[in-house]
Amino acid sequence: MRSKVEAYLDGEADAPQAMAVLRHLDQCWDCSEEAQWLILVKAAVRRWGSRRPADLAAVRLARLARDMLASL
Repeated sequence: MRSKVEAYLDGEADAPQAMAVLRHLDQCWDCSEEAQWLILVKAAVRRWGSRRPADLAAVRLARLARDMLASL
């Protein structure tokens, strides 16, 4: 289900798959929580664009985002 949730969040799911993911997220606390984290991480990564992180906090956030996405 994790790959389907990520595909949904990336806008890559077709309508039936999106509905199945939404039903699952409505019932599964763990996946719903993870989806919320992914939404936040993906938004932060998009804001960075092609810029390189200049400070330690940004480097740590990038590492956290990469590790979270890799664990899916």
